[in-house]
Amino acid sequence: MAHPTASSPSQRQLRDFGLLLGFVFPILLGWLLPALHGHPFRGWTLWIGIPALVLGLGWPRALAWPYRGWMALGHALGWVNSHLILGLVYLLVLQPIAAVMRILGHDPLRRRRIPRESYREPPSPTPTDMRKIF
Repeated sequence: MAHPTASSPSQRQLRDFGLLLGFVFPILLGWLLPALHGHPFRGWTLWIGIPALVLGLGWPRALAWPYRGWMALGHALGWVNSHLILGLVYLLVLQPIAAVMRILGHDPLRRRRIPRESYREPPSPTPTDMRKIF
């Protein structure tokens, strides 16, 4: 299913995209990141920022295709990042915890079969004061 902002961006979304691209792109990629590494201002970022700013203020519909491309790129990168991060969390956090618990004999779901006459678990004691049940 397509994301609604990627298929039909509004005038306001396109204007915001033009302003964001016009201001943030030259400031972030042209000045801030190079300054952190000791490099001079990168003027080529103005060749992208100024037209985006002018189009965003004057004719936002002209930014519809760049906006759709930007949203598609962001959607694809978000999908990859979320799957990669969730996979790494599973492999590097949850699996080692499960292995340690299994080695130590801890069974939080009580799946191990215990030879008893009945498998019924008695309920925990009910609270005596119903105003503070937890």
